[in-house]
Amino acid sequence: MKFLIQKLFSLMLLALLIAGNIQADRCAQKDEECCRNSCYECSCNPLYCGAFDLQFQAGVAPILWANRGELDFIQCGGVSPANPIDKLFNIPKFSKFYHVPWIIGGQIGYAVSDNVRFYLEFNYLQASSKKNVAINTIGVSPNTIVFSNNKYKLFDVYVGARYYWDRWCDKLSVFVGVKAGLTQHKRTKFSSTITPPVPAVALTSDLTLFNRKTVPSGGLDIGLDYCICGNWALVLTAEMVASCGPKGAGNIPFGQPSATCGTIGFQPSLPQPISGVNNLLVGGIGTEIRFPITAAVRYVW
Repeated sequence: MKFLIQKLFSLMLLALLIAGNIQADRCAQKDEECCRNSCYECSCNPLYCGAFDLQFQAGVAPILWANRGELDFIQCGGVSPANPIDKLFNIPKFSKFYHVPWIIGGQIGYAVSDNVRFYLEFNYLQASSKKNVAINTIGVSPNTIVFSNNKYKLFDVYVGARYYWDRWCDKLSVFVGVKAGLTQHKRTKFSSTITPPVPAVALTSDLTLFNRKTVPSGGLDIGLDYCICGNWALVLTAEMVASCGPKGAGNIPFGQPSATCGTIGFQPSLPQPISGVNNLLVGGIGTEIRFPITAAVRYVW
């Protein structure tokens, strides 16, 4: 993953270098009209019609999970043999499992007028997990399950459009925008222990909690674009982006098969941590809402 991030930085820096060389070549010509047309200045117009730009952004992106699924046991011959599915708890909030994510990305834009810009955007988001997250189950026989998750990661790509109002004092412009694209959630694994019995025993070890999944995504944004001088601008953006949430692992089978479960039981594949517990069922997340807040540098050529 570090290699991919380094590669992304390298590509952005290369693009900036190429853009700078093109700009220098244009302005090195003796034709003064060419210089006036290609070397920009801060003005009332927020954009330069027909100009391309390259933007690099970084920031934080708090996440909310809505319509969270359940974590369930299948206990063959347990408290209720007729209904061996025993609900443990709803999947916790994102903030229970993870720290605030950071996000990096970039845009390639094109101004179709002095006020409207279209762009292609790429982002990478990552959140470190909180260690030893303890959750008490519900039901007749309460347990405590302690989670240790891997990092939460996703990629997304968008096409978008922004409208920029004329600059105030030839410097500051306010913009609003909309974008649509795809989000890919990376596979997330977890290890866990359960108590009782005492002492705690391992329930899972480096197993999938959320599967890899690619889903439609879209959002709205608002921000400020501050012209530093000519071709350079600083950008501050606040967004709201929504997509389907990560897909739960579904069935995690362990233990020995039992005839009392009928067709509800699943073929086991892992050691049985607790007598009578045959499967762990992991639900998914209905909606994931992200709130990226980023600062960026934008170069125009």
